[in-house]
This record gives sequence, C-alpha cells and structure tokens, in this order.
Amino acid sequence: MRAREFVTETRATLTPDEAGPMRQTYILPGIRNNDAYHTYRLSMAMARARADVGGVTDDFPPFPEQSAFGQNAVVSGFDNTVIPVLDQALKLTGTPGGKVMVSTPKSEEPPGIDTQSPIRGFQGY
Repeated sequence: MRAREFVTETRATLTPDEAGPMRQTYILPGIRNNDAYHTYRLSMAMARARADVGGVTDDFPPFPEQSAFGQNAVVSGFDNTVIPVLDQALKLTGTPGGKVMVSTPKSEEPPGIDTQSPIRGFQGY
C-alpha cells in the first residue's frame, strides 16, 4: 500500500457531505486548539455574552480580556521565605520576566469579614 492511498491532503473547507450535518459550526482562527487558557476564557465569555446580548448586564462587572492571573504560572508561599527560593529557581531556569506580586504580602481578611468567632469556646463542665 502506498502512502497516497491512505494519507489525504488537508482541505481548507469541508465538502458538502461533511458540512451538511454540522449546523452552526464555526472555526475560530484566533484560538489555537492547544491553547487551553484562551479556550477557557472564550467559554467564560460565551456564558457572559448570552446575558450581554439579552440586555441583562446593567449591574454586572466589566469582563476583562484576561483574568487576574492570565495564562501565567502562579506560585503562592506561606511567608516571604518563598522569595529567595523562587528567585533562584527563575535564575537557574533562565526564565524571563521575573515575578510580579498580585496579592498582599500577608493574608488579610476584607473589611466585611468577621475575624472573631461569635461562638464561645466550650469551657468544660
């Protein structure tokens, strides 16, 4: 068997027999099929877009093109001892861009959160 008998050329469009049963099917050239982050963001935007198109987003927050973390790797540490370790790892791997803190240095509850329990601890009998 020769390769041309089982390897077919890629076509730019589907044949009518292939395209006929596939209603409302679109190709999105701006999103690669191996780009999980953009596929995820598109799915989130499609869920939001339905409300936008229906005109019910007056009180919705704006939808950013990219989430807070984007498609970047995220490293969280319990304290600042992660800083020299992360810096050295970035140096060893030649990773460009360094690190950007997107949170606060220490864990802090937002103002509306109670930091004291309303339940008294059991003192014993």
